[in-house]
Amino acid sequence: MRILFLDWNCFNGEATKKAMKEQGHVVLPFFHKKYDALESYDFCECFEKFVKENRPSVIFSYNYFPLVAQCCHDKNLPYVSVVYDNPAVYLYSYTLMYPTNHVYIFDSKWVREFNAGGLSNVHYITLPADTGRLSRLEACSEKKYACDISFVGALYNEQHNFYERMEKNLSERMKGFLEGLMDAQMLVYGSDLIKPVIKGDILAEIRKALPVYPDSNSVEPDNYRVLKYVIGRKLTSKERIRYLTALGTRYKIDLYTLDDNASIPGVVNHGTADYIDVMPFVFNQSRINLNITLRSIDTGIPQRCMDIMGCGGFLLSNYQEDFFLDAVTEDGSAAFMPGVDYDFYSSSEELLDKAGYYLSHEDERARIARNGYEKVKKYYSIDKFLHRVLDEFV
Repeated sequence: MRILFLDWNCFNGEATKKAMKEQGHVVLPFFHKKYDALESYDFCECFEKFVKENRPSVIFSYNYFPLVAQCCHDKNLPYVSVVYDNPAVYLYSYTLMYPTNHVYIFDSKWVREFNAGGLSNVHYITLPADTGRLSRLEACSEKKYACDISFVGALYNEQHNFYERMEKNLSERMKGFLEGLMDAQMLVYGSDLIKPVIKGDILAEIRKALPVYPDSNSVEPDNYRVLKYVIGRKLTSKERIRYLTALGTRYKIDLYTLDDNASIPGVVNHGTADYIDVMPFVFNQSRINLNITLRSIDTGIPQRCMDIMGCGGFLLSNYQEDFFLDAVTEDGSAAFMPGVDYDFYSSSEELLDKAGYYLSHEDERARIARNGYEKVKKYYSIDKFLHRVLDEFV
């Protein structure tokens, strides 16, 4: 099969192209600087010319791009989109309803919402991991990234972020209300306390402080951007800093984050970790890899978790419902079992207790890490993933 691969700087891009070729497909990389624009005559013209010259039978991209969907619809070409970002505001484009779309999303709650709205072309999928690099990681004699506990991810504490810009224009009453709401949410996983509240007069007051509205050509929920980009990121920042601070009082923590000036007691900040050259070694050599999910992700397993297990690392994550979801087998064997393939925490106290437990139970920790890797390799390798999303077109 001839596959046009939208070749932007996405996660797992090179590994996916390699796996496609190993399956016998012809991979046709295509890039245009306007790939993520909502409108671009130049993109459409270049896309049409590329399609005419190369005759792809299917279009593939990581994440969903309305302009690509429009071009595929115009040419009656199937568009396979695998979404690993959340928020992903482009999914609320009217183009999502096109029958040429085959969209796969890693968050089952989000999929259920789209399906309930009549969009049967949106499907759930567990994200893949590049499991083929484990032998290279284990063969590395230099253990420069070895540590007890590591966390790789943004702290969302940059200056002039959405919440900080909004907060300076809020009344003291509203500031206190939002802080209390976020503090309550940090005590709860699996249930959204904030979404039902951010509407009506409360949403209107927030918008007076920070005018954030849906695009005119979007069908996104009215409060979506406020929930996901403003409050969700602030909540994630508070949670990640709180957890890392608590861990730092007992253990040495290695942090890899965008803000190389961030300072947390007991935490060593190494700055950004390159996804290809550094991150896999961090995941493989850390005794505990911590995941603190971005709060805009409702139920899904983040790409970071799959990458950790796919590199043979031990994963300690917050509770996410989709770890227990098996969309591959009928007997549930592809679901991730806590204490077997990974483990989860549901409070800061449980996080501290389990971190201490696994640091002092090396054999059990190593066994769980190996189980997690074997499960990802068996069910969620890039090779297996491609068969799920492409075989219907072969």
